[in-house]
Amino acid sequence: MKKQLLIAAVAATMATVSIADVSITGNAVANWTSIDTANVNNTAQFNHDIDLTVAGKTGDTTVSVTVANETTGATNATDTALDVENAFMATKIMGANVKIGQWSGADSNMANGTRSAGKFSADYTVSGVKVQFEDQSEGSSSVTVSGSVAGVSVSHETFQNDDTDTSVSGSFGGVNATYRSVEEDVVAAGTVNGNDKVSFTLSTDVQGVTLSYVDVDVDGSAWATSDDFFGTFDGTGTNTINQAQGFAASTAMAGNTVTLKSYDIKPLSSATKDDSYTKLVVTRPLAAGATFEMTYTDKDGGVAASDVAVADVKTLDLELSVKF
Repeated sequence: MKKQLLIAAVAATMATVSIADVSITGNAVANWTSIDTANVNNTAQFNHDIDLTVAGKTGDTTVSVTVANETTGATNATDTALDVENAFMATKIMGANVKIGQWSGADSNMANGTRSAGKFSADYTVSGVKVQFEDQSEGSSSVTVSGSVAGVSVSHETFQNDDTDTSVSGSFGGVNATYRSVEEDVVAAGTVNGNDKVSFTLSTDVQGVTLSYVDVDVDGSAWATSDDFFGTFDGTGTNTINQAQGFAASTAMAGNTVTLKSYDIKPLSSATKDDSYTKLVVTRPLAAGATFEMTYTDKDGGVAASDVAVADVKTLDLELSVKF
């Protein structure tokens, strides 16, 4: 009997250690969206995006896998597939952080983060300067040098084909500013500066109100994707950005965060004039640990090259989200 109790106690201890090194996190988002397009029947749809991440850790090594189930339209109502989004191993080797596998790049005002496999990343920090090498199977490699100088963060990435991605950010007299420039080394045929892109953001707080300005400019007839201030522009059709600029004001009000945005988008320099957007976003934390968000967007369509007006669109999106 004593042996059985001893064995059970040891087994319980081992199980506890094993479980302590495994974590399960995730998030779920559910949306109801109503779309009112001029001269077109209104549409309404329910969509969801559920992510679940399982990570195991031993010492300095972590293995993480994220699976997701997502619907993005009424036709996907029966989607039952679980897709692997991220799957990578991260560890330390001689002081360097090493990561191998599949993961998504960051979203920004000039890029919609893309996910790809066969990726490798290694970085090492010396005296506050971080040097990072990234590579991908049958893809372009790059080296990034980043650090902080007098409170100003600087990052410069050079790709295998000599393209560059440079950003500078800091706070100047109470105003937060970020400048980013992406330059192509080889100029595309028929363009002056290839697909060079520049973005600039400013933000400051005035008596409890956060004011911000964002500007994106792409040379010639090129375009950029985006998934940040202006919403999602994924490069499908004219769902692109050639030029964009906008203002926003955000403040706390009766337990809510209220944000009002006004911005203009030129999808393609040769295709349409600016589309004008007015967007109201109200976010409120709920007692159940979830967050409710209402987004109302009024899009005033521009004019196509054929002088045909682009349809106006009014969208109401109600979102319930939770993280764990």
